[in-house]
Amino acid sequence: MKNKIIISFFIALNMVYAECYELNQSDCLYWSQYCEWNDETGQCQEIGGGGGGGDGSDDGPYQYATVTESQGLRNGPDYRDGVLYYPTDGNPPFKSVIITPGFGGGSSSMSSWGAFFASHGFTALIIGPNDEINDSHQQRGEGLIDGIETVRQENNRSASPLYGLIDTESFTVSGYSMGGGASHNAALMDSSIKAVISLNPTVLFENCDVCPEEFGYCICLVPEVIEHYIPSLIFAGEFEINELEAYAGLLGQDVYANLPSETQKIMFEGAGGGHGSAYSPSGEVSEYILSFMNYFVLEDDSYCESLLETPSSASQYLTNIVCEDSVQGDVNGDALVNVQDVVLVVNLVLSASYDSAADLNSDGIINVLDIVQVVNIILN
Repeated sequence: MKNKIIISFFIALNMVYAECYELNQSDCLYWSQYCEWNDETGQCQEIGGGGGGGDGSDDGPYQYATVTESQGLRNGPDYRDGVLYYPTDGNPPFKSVIITPGFGGGSSSMSSWGAFFASHGFTALIIGPNDEINDSHQQRGEGLIDGIETVRQENNRSASPLYGLIDTESFTVSGYSMGGGASHNAALMDSSIKAVISLNPTVLFENCDVCPEEFGYCICLVPEVIEHYIPSLIFAGEFEINELEAYAGLLGQDVYANLPSETQKIMFEGAGGGHGSAYSPSGEVSEYILSFMNYFVLEDDSYCESLLETPSSASQYLTNIVCEDSVQGDVNGDALVNVQDVVLVVNLVLSASYDSAADLNSDGIINVLDIVQVVNIILN
């Protein structure tokens, strides 16, 4: 009971600083001096402005479609209104992302992220909390874990357009605001998760073993309560604290600082941004997410260096990632270029497989030109 009271207290304070796109329809109408409801998008927006859902300009090369619960998608008990986005012309087996929204938002508020990931070759399940107002960070984290189970079951559902096409061992968790914090709750529950992408996260942990008691509660963010080792990309706004004073010490900058030093992590603080700086896919937010996914999920080492470059739109950019030096033509990673690498490239050509380390001319395919380049490297 005590946990629910303190969580409700912080949520109420957060509501004071909420932006229009975070409001449900009734709250949007209540704040009609500043916000208006858009019937077409099903979202609240600033008067005369957009709902923050993205305009599709950052969509990738793949066409995509959706599977809904009315079409047979599992209805998980720890979340509601799941919609699974998937590329219709992508290259399976697909890696998957599970995405949950912020306070007051349902799954539809994350639709632009579902479309974004699917258009770049991933399956993406957007979910909403069972109770958009009262569900805690922990409950939302449990919803993300439940979403993973839904995607696994979709891979085994014979009537699904994704039957047998999903990599059931590769899942990334993500979310905005409370959902962004919940992605770390999920990481604490399931160490098999491949990556975490938290968009303007707020976190709320109560632990009287390590947090000082104040007003009868023990809420803090210290390494002991967020000890997970899953690669994490964290977005925050430069002036986010001005909007969320109740979450002082519990925002994205604090998450980065308190994650273990052994955890590979990035903190992208958007210059001039507030709590909505990473609400929707756009610009360098999208670019760095794709580089992060390519490196940590698709295991393409060529993207590592791009993650070390400071974005032009960042007021602060922190990372502890270290890129290993690679030798061109070293397909098997033994720091030598020799006949073994030639054999590997030939086998990739014969099996029509792809390995970025063997794509020496970076044309997206492995063919005889790559074999020639490996041989030339050896001869020279």
